Amino acid sequence: MAQSSPHRESEPTGWSTDSQIVREFDRPVRVSDAVIETLMEAVEDWPELSRSPPVFEFVDADKLDGLFKTRTVEETSHMPSVEFLFQDALVTVMYASTVRVIVERDA
Repeated sequence: MAQSSPHRESEPTGWSTDSQIVREFDRPVRVSDAVIETLMEAVEDWPELSRSPPVFEFVDADKLDGLFKTRTVEETSHMPSVEFLFQDALVTVMYASTVRVIVERDA
């Protein structure tokens, strides 16, 4: 698993299948850190995603972090806030009391 971000106190939770990686990060966490960490794990698990550009060049951290406000959704639900393609994978970021990052590839 990728290294822990200095901006959070706990490790992410989640699960993986052959075609999906889901990670939940306790807030506060920088959204870009959560996305990059989850994508780096996906690249490690699925080598076909390792084509250029590297994750840290693909994700514009400043713009991604700026998409979310503190009171985006209720504390009890996740809202699909952002979806984008990275290589051949769909990345969904959901924001609520936790930040959930889902990376899905074709099985």
